[in-house]
Amino acid sequence: MRLRTALDISLKCALVLYPLYVWWAIHHWHPAAALLPVAAVALIKSCSRGAGVASRSFFLLTCAFLLAAMWLGQAEHALLYYPVWMNAGMLLLFAASLWFPPTVIERLARLMEGELDQHAVAYTRKVTQVWCLFFLFNGAVAFATAWWGDWDIWVMYNGLISYILMGLLMFIEWQVRRVVKAAKR
Repeated sequence: MRLRTALDISLKCALVLYPLYVWWAIHHWHPAAALLPVAAVALIKSCSRGAGVASRSFFLLTCAFLLAAMWLGQAEHALLYYPVWMNAGMLLLFAASLWFPPTVIERLARLMEGELDQHAVAYTRKVTQVWCLFFLFNGAVAFATAWWGDWDIWVMYNGLISYILMGLLMFIEWQVRRVVKAAKR
C-alpha cells in the first residue's frame, strides 16, 4: 500500500512539474527525448487500478498520441499542445458528468460529506459548470501559448499561471461553500 501511495504521489508531482521539465528538456535535449518520460507517465496512469475505464483509456490514448507524434517527428508540437489535450480531456469528463450524473464534483463531495441533500447536489452541479468554464478558458489560453510557440511564454502560463488560477478557483469555491453552508443552517 505504501508503494502504491508513493507511486501515486510521484505521478501527481510529475504531472504538476511537467511544464518546467519540458522547458528544461527542450533547452538541453532533443524534444523527442523530452517526450519519452511524459509518455511513460501517461502509460503508468493508464494502468492505474484506482482510475475508471474512461480515465485509463484517456491516458492510454495520450501515450499513443505522444509516441505517434515522436515517431512522426512532431515531438515539439506534441509537448506544446499537451496542456490543451489535458484541458480538453478534463472539460469532456466534467461536461459528460453534467449529462450523466452524478457530476464529478458531487462524487467528490459525497466522498467528503457522505449523503447530500438536493440543495447540495444543485450546488455541486453549478460548481461542475464553473470548472467546465475554467477548463475551456484554460485550454484556450494553453492553445494560444502553444500556437505562439514561445517556450518562455508557454512555461510561464502552463507551468505557473494556470496552476495559480486553478488554486485561486479552488480557494474561491471553498470560501463560497463555507458561506452557502452557513446560510443553510
